[in-house]
Amino acid sequence: MADEVAVFIDIENLRYGLLNNYGQEPDIRAVVEKAKKYGRPSLMRGYADFTEHPSELTRQLQVAGVEAINVPVKRRTNKKDGKEIERVKNAADMILALDAMIEALEADEKNEVKVFLLVTGDRDYVKLVTHLRNRFGQRVVIAGVPGSVSRDLVTAAEEEDPIEVIEQPPADMNALKTAIVTMVKAGPAPLQYWTAKIIDQWTQNPRQAMPGTAKERRDAIGQLLSECVLAKQEREHPKRGQVTETVLNEKKARELGYMA
Repeated sequence: MADEVAVFIDIENLRYGLLNNYGQEPDIRAVVEKAKKYGRPSLMRGYADFTEHPSELTRQLQVAGVEAINVPVKRRTNKKDGKEIERVKNAADMILALDAMIEALEADEKNEVKVFLLVTGDRDYVKLVTHLRNRFGQRVVIAGVPGSVSRDLVTAAEEEDPIEVIEQPPADMNALKTAIVTMVKAGPAPLQYWTAKIIDQWTQNPRQAMPGTAKERRDAIGQLLSECVLAKQEREHPKRGQVTETVLNEKKARELGYMA
């Protein structure tokens, strides 16, 4: 067993992987307990723009002794073909990789071998993993959310210890469909009109706090379409020309109990 363990948590990858695949929030204490299997955690950090996550997550990190590294997301709006496109740049993965390299360099200078527990499944960390192992001779273990872990990342590390997932009962589909109807009714539609694709994207956004897994949410949207609660129609948009929008049939929603 190694004497020291360095834990680096990609909060966005961990949280969204759990929410989208299993409909549950991360348990940071369980991550720390996982790290202890390999030795004494000498450094534990979690990286994210914490304004985009619930305050409870920050509290979990503090209680578990994990340092929260806040990396604000940079947003920029560009115009292309008369359309406004929001571009988002998240630098949390770069800061995580830089900190891990510094930790590995210091360990190398002291002729130490640590366990680097990387809590992520993102393929973008493959280069970091190969440097940690080949350049600095460190041991790397990938702890990602099952179903959202790059096989290339695991192959590069040669060790995997997945995040444990608590099996949840199926979501209440009526409650889920009611939540989707409420979201569409409240709006505002981002393009001044809804599409089935945008409704799907919004239901998968953790800010909406939708119940269920990503698959259950998509199934609910499909059922709302088949029930004619949501209906697709063609219309002429003043700026975008002919578009296919998805509209809410409030009468049908009330008949089926999805609206008061």
